[in-house]
Amino acid sequence: MKRILLLLLLFAVPYISFSQSLITGRIIDDNNLSLPGATVKIEELSRGTVSDQNGNYTLIDVPTGVYNLTVTYIGYGVSRQSVTVGSQNVKTNFKLNLADNDLQAVVVTGNRSATLKALNQQKNSDRIVNVISADQVGRFPDPNIGDALKRVPGIYVQLDQGEASLVSIRGTDPSKSTININGSSIAGTGENRAVGISAIPADMVQSVEVTKAITPDMDGDAIGGVVNLVTRKAPFARLLSITAGTGYSDIVQKPAYNANVVFGDRFLKDKKLGVMASVSYYQQFLGSDDHQTTWEDVKWVDQQTYFMPRFLNMVQNNLERIRQSYTVGIDYKLNAKNTLTFTGIYNKYNDWRKISTLKVDDIGAGYPKNWQRAAGWEGNRKITDANNDYIDDVAGVPYLNMNNDPKHPVYQPELERHIEGGLNNRNGSQIIQKIINFGLEGEHILGKVKVNWKGSYLKNVTDRPDVIELELESENEKSVQMDYTDSRFIKANNGFEVENILENLKDKPSYRADSADTWYMDNFTGTDKRANTQQYLAQIDISVPLVEGKFSNILKFGGKYRGLTLKNETTRRVRWTPQIDPALRAQYDAEVAAGKNPKVADYVGWAPFWSGFANNSTNISKTLNIESDYNVGNAGSSEWISNLNKSYYGDTEDFMLNRVYQDVLGNNYYGDEAITAGYIMSTQNFGDKLSLILGGRLEHSSVKYEGYNYNVRADFIPARQSTKSEFLNFMPAFLARYAPTKNQVYRFAYTSTISRPNYKDISPYVSVNVRDKVINQGNPDIKPTLSNNFDLLGEVYTGNTGLISAGVYFKNITNYRILSRDLVPFSEVIDIAESPESLLEQGANPATVASYKTDYDKLKASNGNLERTRPGNGGTANILGMEFSFQQGLSFLPRPLNNLTLYSNYTHNFIFVKKGEPKLPGTAKDILNLSLAYEVKKFNVRLSYNNTSDFVTILGTDSKGDVYYDKAHYLDASVNYFFTPKLSLYVTANNLLNQDQRRYQYKPEYTYSSLYTGATATIGLKFNVY
Repeated sequence: MKRILLLLLLFAVPYISFSQSLITGRIIDDNNLSLPGATVKIEELSRGTVSDQNGNYTLIDVPTGVYNLTVTYIGYGVSRQSVTVGSQNVKTNFKLNLADNDLQAVVVTGNRSATLKALNQQKNSDRIVNVISADQVGRFPDPNIGDALKRVPGIYVQLDQGEASLVSIRGTDPSKSTININGSSIAGTGENRAVGISAIPADMVQSVEVTKAITPDMDGDAIGGVVNLVTRKAPFARLLSITAGTGYSDIVQKPAYNANVVFGDRFLKDKKLGVMASVSYYQQFLGSDDHQTTWEDVKWVDQQTYFMPRFLNMVQNNLERIRQSYTVGIDYKLNAKNTLTFTGIYNKYNDWRKISTLKVDDIGAGYPKNWQRAAGWEGNRKITDANNDYIDDVAGVPYLNMNNDPKHPVYQPELERHIEGGLNNRNGSQIIQKIINFGLEGEHILGKVKVNWKGSYLKNVTDRPDVIELELESENEKSVQMDYTDSRFIKANNGFEVENILENLKDKPSYRADSADTWYMDNFTGTDKRANTQQYLAQIDISVPLVEGKFSNILKFGGKYRGLTLKNETTRRVRWTPQIDPALRAQYDAEVAAGKNPKVADYVGWAPFWSGFANNSTNISKTLNIESDYNVGNAGSSEWISNLNKSYYGDTEDFMLNRVYQDVLGNNYYGDEAITAGYIMSTQNFGDKLSLILGGRLEHSSVKYEGYNYNVRADFIPARQSTKSEFLNFMPAFLARYAPTKNQVYRFAYTSTISRPNYKDISPYVSVNVRDKVINQGNPDIKPTLSNNFDLLGEVYTGNTGLISAGVYFKNITNYRILSRDLVPFSEVIDIAESPESLLEQGANPATVASYKTDYDKLKASNGNLERTRPGNGGTANILGMEFSFQQGLSFLPRPLNNLTLYSNYTHNFIFVKKGEPKLPGTAKDILNLSLAYEVKKFNVRLSYNNTSDFVTILGTDSKGDVYYDKAHYLDASVNYFFTPKLSLYVTANNLLNQDQRRYQYKPEYTYSSLYTGATATIGLKFNVY
């Protein structure tokens, strides 16, 4: 690859030697705002170019003479200027005005001007791309960029607590697409490669490009597509914009606050130095009401089989969310031929979640002894039932209530209460995400050759520091009646409160108060999780015009290096118990001194804990403004548990460190990746109507991952084990653009793309439990997913803001990722399940190894089967999709309806897999976006609707285990009122249909999870000082 690049560089040398003049400039509108995507042509030479994101254009190697420059832009009048080119470079700026007729002057205002910018960039692009312009992004102060992306055809945005988080393009899983900042990809911090966009505020972005058919000069990991977030660049004239507002969440009824300042200007002689900076701050208070379950076949007491829940989880959450963003962009024009640009970005996202959970557990097929007992069989009476017929083998009579109604069953289940907080000043379970990006790039013109280079550093951090969780349990002592009448909303009707705590403590020694009511402390833990990715990038692109004029040909080639280091680890998990009862301290110390090794649990002082629990209990359900069937009841508050033990890593007067867990460390993994790429592409024009791109990209991936082989019963973490893998992929591409008229564009593309294995999937982690006969492991031999993509698209541009487009695409996807489960004999995995002797040699605790040895020897002697779960590759899947867009100003309607504009797009996917092969997860069949806007000079109103069909997200061992995202309907509204050209009011309202984030199992009627977040609204002012 290095030799090829060197030969290409040598090939370009002759084109560097013969230098002629340049014509450069910038294209702006009558408000001094840049117009990207404008067509600039030299009529006499039949040569042209398209303005970039900042409205800049460059025409290279122009011979001496007098020429007419023509600039065209949809919705604007044609502009012409005569220029004289001599020995010096020529700078010619254009200011365009709206097309000169009364109707268009009405139509093209405000938001429609933003639409024009997007349409021009889309129309003149060599790729299949959708663009959201700077004005569209900045018109509404969305908390993050995902809300703007929802308007793009074929995009579905998955939510987190009601806000945009993961982006799916054309029905593919979010991990199959790439999120870029200024062309540099962001690496995710989760177990897969999906990148959450929660931390990226909309106001730091100048525009968004969604590429669905890539060119060879772009990274190949784009099976779905590429979302490129272009940050703000220095404006043509001074810019200062200030935004401030507040908001409201219906479910928590607390105000939100947001503020944003954007400043940009050009300095020094000839305005060589450009500066753009922005600062934003968002604070929100949100909440959610959630219930979760899994379903399975259960042979009930009437000997009929029903599809019934295994458990019911009720979760209610109060959270505070703060986003901060600081960006700066500096460009310096050394001269007309050389420009340097620096970009700096720091985004920080903080979540503090106060979570209260009630779980009705162990009520499924594997726990008949937790079903309502027959009279005389209550409590802990011994039961023997070898053939699972619910009749005691000794007594010969049923031990269960054989009249238990399967629609309203009664259980004596295991009940769990979880309260989550954190060691911080908000007393919540904290999530910190940071995105830090520094980039330096240059553009140089050497004779006829254009050279672009880039170097960047990007760090993505997701931490969950010092999370504190209290878990209480009640085992089979409370009677709970369930209601399965409606399987979408199963309920627990009674029997799960923590009652009469203070009365329970009366006349009871503290060390005897280890339980209250029927509840006891099962766990009081602290967990610290850290994950980050660091990416280093170096890139060079060289463009050489081989032929000029009407049949011009540009050869472009280059190389790229992308180095990635990542870690995902739980650094510590500890457990605490209350300290020894002061009344028993002397006795305990005396027994220790005498070498008697007393049992700590017999001396613990429980009374302060339980009295604190009772005095600090709250019903979190009542803090949410929602009528819920999933009231978790009274429990200790997050504030209380967050302040119980502030030492975290050690003992305090009230709590002592009881255990340091090893098992969570076994899930840690670490990785290093180096991706080296080279490409070459040729762009051939055949007059003004037809252009072809032919090329290919070669990517070499070298990856090294480390993980642990953790033995659960031995509770021992050995040294890390590492594996290496390499992939070499060639990705050809052919793209054609045909424009028979100025308003019609037809496109065809064949591209080849890749999706590398998920981080955790390819790491060599192993978790073995020889007692439960279970193995979970990674798969260092897993292959990348590959896709051959075909696109055909037609676009007709009507009027000023109109577009009608229809397209079809086909994706042939091989080696897609699946999670397989199989049974393997112990002899096949004996090397993974380390021997007791090996564990002792590595330093494991002899006492735990002795317990492990018992289970190990039994399994080895019987060569029994273990259930193994590991990621792997599926076969071949095909996606055939259709995409339609229609947007048009309805100017034919009578006044005042002639100011309406309709925006709509629809995507449909057909998914095909071979018989017997697993389904392709993450692919929605239908995605519909509708938006109706009304706009006049003083105000505009927009109503937006989004609908996405259901799609499978988790593959079970059979169809009954498959989990789907349910179909969703979202309705949002926004209003802008302009007091003056500089001062405006904005109002937005989101999720007006109160759509929940729902998943179901097997069939739509069986709810897997359902999370309600309610509606939100914002109101504020925006003042454009300059």
